[in-house]
Amino acid sequence: MKEYSRILCFVFITSLCFETMMLTTVPVHAAGTVTITNAADGSSSINFTTAQKNVGDTFVVNITLSNGANIATWQLALQWNNSLLHFVSMSLPADNIFFNKGPVVSPPDNSTPGLVVMGAAVSAGQTPFNGSGRIAQLTLKIVAAPKPGHSVETDISFEGLSVDTFFLDPSLTDLTGNYTWTKAQYTYTAPPPPPPPPAILYINPQKVVDPLLNPGMEFNVALSILNGTDVNSWGTSIVYDNSILNATGVVEGDFLKSLNSTIFSFNIQQNYNATNGLIQMSCALSTGGANGNGNLSAITFAILGSGQSAIKIVNASLLDPSSLTLPFNTTDGYFNNVLRAMLNVDPPEVTGSQYVPGTTFTINVTLGGVQDFESSIFNLAYDPAVIQEIDINIPSVLGQTPIKKLQVDDTAGYIWANITFHSGISTITPVTLMTIQFQVLAMGVTPLNLTNTQLYDVNSNPITHDVQNGIFVGIIRHVAVTNVTTDIQVAYQGWNVLVNVTVKNKGNMTETINAHFYYDSTLDATTLVTSVVPNEERVIQMTWNTSAVVPSISHNYTISGTVDPAPYQTDLSDINFTDGTVNIRVMGDINGDGVVNMKDIAQLVQVFHTFPGKPNWNPLFDLDRNGIVDMRDIAICVMNFGKSAP
Repeated sequence: MKEYSRILCFVFITSLCFETMMLTTVPVHAAGTVTITNAADGSSSINFTTAQKNVGDTFVVNITLSNGANIATWQLALQWNNSLLHFVSMSLPADNIFFNKGPVVSPPDNSTPGLVVMGAAVSAGQTPFNGSGRIAQLTLKIVAAPKPGHSVETDISFEGLSVDTFFLDPSLTDLTGNYTWTKAQYTYTAPPPPPPPPAILYINPQKVVDPLLNPGMEFNVALSILNGTDVNSWGTSIVYDNSILNATGVVEGDFLKSLNSTIFSFNIQQNYNATNGLIQMSCALSTGGANGNGNLSAITFAILGSGQSAIKIVNASLLDPSSLTLPFNTTDGYFNNVLRAMLNVDPPEVTGSQYVPGTTFTINVTLGGVQDFESSIFNLAYDPAVIQEIDINIPSVLGQTPIKKLQVDDTAGYIWANITFHSGISTITPVTLMTIQFQVLAMGVTPLNLTNTQLYDVNSNPITHDVQNGIFVGIIRHVAVTNVTTDIQVAYQGWNVLVNVTVKNKGNMTETINAHFYYDSTLDATTLVTSVVPNEERVIQMTWNTSAVVPSISHNYTISGTVDPAPYQTDLSDINFTDGTVNIRVMGDINGDGVVNMKDIAQLVQVFHTFPGKPNWNPLFDLDRNGIVDMRDIAICVMNFGKSAP
């Protein structure tokens, strides 16, 4: 009890003296700064591009003093990367800090590459310098240029503080430590060269269609390149139907190795997954880059069965000698050893962020693998709430103009067609029977299904055929808040409360989400969350500063998070999420009764010098949140003695 009484006595003394303590101030000498800056604009970031400066050009930096006091002597040692910059000169400008003090000046010593040392002192009988101004100027020459698309950089900094770089007062006392010495950064950037025209990576021949290629036989294709520019390395994967084809061999083509030595590798995974085989290939030149056309590799396939298979180029890359990505397009291959008619929607998938309401897209209905074909009847069905047909074209095929009958129902969402070629046509490769242009009406997804399809030959016999349907995936924009939590449920006015708002992209395109945190109806914080990919959920931590929040013993503030709906977002049911409350107390109101009094101080005294791990540790008693209950917390309580919640 004696110890407890002594602490309470100290608390009362602290309370009585606190106002007097608050009125006492201790003068502090403001620290000075010494900076290295670009003489042209005063910035410590000295940035040039190759369009602004050439190798051999020079630039000037100022060494400037701010808020100097009692300086009678200075010496500066400046250093930089000598492989990028060479010394030209160092001098005192006309308005230097010693200009009217008859200074004694040491000439610059640049005997060490990338370093210069120079100094000056006021002459005898002169007063020391007080104030701000330029000390010296340094001129440097650019001697190295960056590679295109790259930068070179170096610090221009003070070397050896208090040894080679220093300030002295008239009694030769070292003043260096009284100042902040700030370096400059030099950056020289070369813009990237204009990109070359896109190359084309393609399977050659593009189509291998031959009913005489039976199981057990082999055929070869090449992975070829057209219009390559400065190609140093390439990589790709080839995907195919592993029930129809089996890759049995891969050899390097001549495109790169005809120029120099290469490293070529490949890996065949016949059972990459349940339906596909995979070939992974890569090749790199030892040095340089190849241009023009040629073969990157040759692939041998064994035929396992009858049917068709795409030979697709995926995950491809082209790099130049600087490992920069080169532009290119790809053209896939196709194998078919069965003459089986195919009625297709082409392309089978239309998707992209550009398809917003009001935009249009085009599909074709194609037919291939037919002999003596005469007529077709089919129905193309779609969701009329998402898209609407606005134009239909039925072209000539192989020189024949068809006879056609059409029926369009925009309400039900279908196009019925009967297309007849009286002379009959034969084609292995697909030809276009119909081209349809649609307009997007709303965000969403719709099938493009060919139904009730019938094909007939010139003798009116049905033609067995397969159908490939299509799909339109308009962008689905849907952002949501899925959770809101706080790190504490009770806080003192002035504390920071961490609020975690969990946002989710439920759409099918990458989004930038604008997330907000509210207490009750008051907006407190907004955070822009970028590059949120489809189905990604991301926790955003926001800090709620409660300094301006009114404390209360009867009201708990409701915590909620919200996001701005994405453009064209139709589902707004989950853009808001409310969960949990936080009570804000008067600072020092330990027991939460709405007033700071001796009860609160007594409680603090009882847990004096507790910290995490102690049995009676309670973070609510740690008013300054420094991890320990000590005299600082008691002093805070004394400061707020008598305050109460409204």
